[in-house]
Amino acid sequence: MKIKYILFYILLLISPASFACDACGCSNSGAYFGLMPQSNKSLIGVRYQHLNFVTHPDSHVLRTEESFNVTEIYARFFPIKRVQVMAFLPYRFAQQITTSDTKKQNGISDATVLINYNVINTFMDKESSSSFNHTLLVGGGIKVPTGRFKYDESNLTEVANANFQSGTGSTDFILSAFYTVNKNQWGLAMNASRKFNTTNIEHYRFGNQLYGTVDLYRSFPIGKFTLTPNVGVYGEKSELGTKEGKKVLETGGTLLNATVGVTLFANRWTIGVNAQQPLAQNLSAGFVQARSRGMIQVGWLF
Repeated sequence: MKIKYILFYILLLISPASFACDACGCSNSGAYFGLMPQSNKSLIGVRYQHLNFVTHPDSHVLRTEESFNVTEIYARFFPIKRVQVMAFLPYRFAQQITTSDTKKQNGISDATVLINYNVINTFMDKESSSSFNHTLLVGGGIKVPTGRFKYDESNLTEVANANFQSGTGSTDFILSAFYTVNKNQWGLAMNASRKFNTTNIEHYRFGNQLYGTVDLYRSFPIGKFTLTPNVGVYGEKSELGTKEGKKVLETGGTLLNATVGVTLFANRWTIGVNAQQPLAQNLSAGFVQARSRGMIQVGWLF
C-alpha cells in the first residue's frame, strides 16, 4: 500500500512568564501535525496537544509551571488541481502554577488558513506507478486574531504577560515549503517555514519565527491498514518581541526537539500519536525551560 505523506509544522504555543516578566517559551499560534495522507481527498480532523514549560527554574520564589492543552479542528480541501487549502481553529486551555496561587485562562485561539501549490508530484505526473516518488509544495497563509488578547498588568488575578493570552491580537503571515520523498515503504519528510508577525492594537509585536522539521518514516502494511512509525527532529528560532517599539529581552530563543510517533492509516480515516523531548534549548534568555509534550489526532477522509 503506497501513501504519500506531508509532515507539517506551523508553530508551538508560547508559554507565559511569572508575575510581570515577559519570559516566554514558544509562539502563540499553531502546532505540530505529524504524518498525514497527502492524497486528492479532502480531510477533516481534530487533534489534542499537551505542552509543559517551567519559568525561572532556579528560583524558589519566581518558579512557575505552565501547561497548555489545545484542542483544534482542522480541515483540508482541494478547490482546483495542485492547490491545497488548509484551515485550523484551536481552543486553548492554559494554566500557570506559582508558589502562591494558580491562574487559568481558556478560549478560542487564532485561526489560520494556508494555501499550498503542488510544484512537484510524481504520483500525479507519471502515468505508471513507481517505487520512487517525491513531492514539493510551496505556499503560505495568514493567521487572523480570532483569539482574545487583552490583559491588565496591574491586575494580580491574571497573568500579567502578553504570552498567556489565547491569541496574539495581530494578523500574521506565513511562508512554507514542504518536501517528501518515498522509496518503497521508506520516506523522508522535510518542512521549512517562516512566520512574520505584525504589531497588535496594544502595541505589542511577537518576534518573527523560523522553524522546520525532518522526519524519517517506514510504512508497514497490515491487511487493510498501514502502520507508520516515524522519528525525527524539530527546530525553531524566535526573534525578540517588542513592546511600544522597544525590544523585550526576555523573549525569543532557540529550541531543538527529538520527535517520535506512530500513525495508523485506513481507507477513510487516520489516527496518530506523537511525543517530543527537548535536545537543546535557549529560550527567553534562559528564563524558560521546555519540557516533553505530546499530541493525538484523528482525521476523516472524504
